[in-house]
Amino acid sequence: MKIALLTKANSWHAPVRFKYFVRKGYTVYYIGILPGGKAQIPKRVECFDITLRFSNKLLQTIETILKVRRLTKKLEIDIVHCLGMRYAFCLPFIKAKKKVVENCGTDILIWPKKVFALKFIYKFLYKFVDGVTQDYKLVQEIAIKYGAPIKHNEVIELGIDFDIFNFNIEKQIARKRLNIRNEKMVFSPRGFDKIYSIDTIIKSIPFVKKIFPNVRYVFCNHLDNSGSEYKQLAEDLQVRENIIFTGFLDNEKDVPYYCTDADVVVSVPLSDCSPRSVYEAMACGTPVIISELPWYHNKFKKDQDLLTIPVKDEKALAKAILFILEGKKIIDLQSAYNKVKQNIDTNVHSQEMERFYYQLFSSNCQ
Repeated sequence: MKIALLTKANSWHAPVRFKYFVRKGYTVYYIGILPGGKAQIPKRVECFDITLRFSNKLLQTIETILKVRRLTKKLEIDIVHCLGMRYAFCLPFIKAKKKVVENCGTDILIWPKKVFALKFIYKFLYKFVDGVTQDYKLVQEIAIKYGAPIKHNEVIELGIDFDIFNFNIEKQIARKRLNIRNEKMVFSPRGFDKIYSIDTIIKSIPFVKKIFPNVRYVFCNHLDNSGSEYKQLAEDLQVRENIIFTGFLDNEKDVPYYCTDADVVVSVPLSDCSPRSVYEAMACGTPVIISELPWYHNKFKKDQDLLTIPVKDEKALAKAILFILEGKKIIDLQSAYNKVKQNIDTNVHSQEMERFYYQLFSSNCQ
C-alpha cells in the first residue's frame, strides 16, 4: 500500500504517523505544504515540499492544488491522509484511491466560530473524503454537524512512543544545556501560537518569583515565530531574567530531556483535544498543569493525575505551580503514567489506523 500524508511542511504529528507504517513495510510519502517548521522525518520516507513561486494567496492556493494533483497522480497513491481541514482544499483534486481527512481540534472547535463561512466550506470538502478520523469525541460530533460523513468516521488517538518518553530518561541533560542547577524549572512545550496562552504563563511568574526568586520558565517554539511580544511582556513585568527561550526543540531528540528535568510542565491553552505534549510529560513522570477543559474528564482524575486551572487565569496558574514546587500538592505520577501507557500508546493506535485504511478498501467489496 502506498500512503501519502498531506499537511504542513515538517509537521510534528507526521513523524509519529510515519514510523509504524514504515516499519511495516508500506511505501510512505510526505507531501508538505509550506510554510512549516522543523521536524525529524524518519528514514525511508520520501518527502515532497510544495514550493510556491507566487506571493498572492489565491495564486498560491491554485499552484498548490495543481502541484499536489500532479504529484499524487504520478505516485499512484492508494491512501492520501490529510492532517487537518486547513489542507483539505486539495482533496477534490487529489488523485488517490482513498482519501482520509484527520480533523484537528482547532480546525473544528475554533475556526468555524471565527469564520462563519468555513462551516459551508467544510460541508463541501467532506463530500470528497472516504474516511474521517480525529482524536477526540467532541471533535467528531461537531464535525458531523459540519457535514463530515457518519460512516467510516472514527476516533483514533495519535499516541506517544514509550521508547522515547518514559521514566528512564537520563536526568540533568536539559539542565546542563540551559545552565540550570538547583533552580526550579517550569517547562512550556506548546509553542507560541495565541491559543497556547503563553502570556498567561508569563504573567504567573511575578507571583511564583516571590517564593522562588530564581525560578526558570523554559519556553520552546516549533515554527518560525520569534516570540517578540512575549519577550516584551517579560521585560514589562521585569521577569526576563527568569525566562529561557530555547527556540526549536526536536520532539524526539530534545523534548524528553526537558520534560524529565522540569519540576512541572504547564499546558494551559484556550482549547484542547488530546494533547500529545501533556501525555509525553506524564510518560516522563513529571507533574502537569492544564486548562480546565473537557478533554481530560474521561481519561484522568483531577487533583490526582494532574492539576487544572481556569483558562486565562495567571493567579490560579501561579497558585498551582507553587503547590507543586512547595510540595503542598503531590501528583500521583505513577497513576498518570499508567493511564497514558494503557490508553495513549502510538503502536496500538497506529494499528487501529491501519485497520481503518483496510476497512475503507474492503467496503467496496461488500
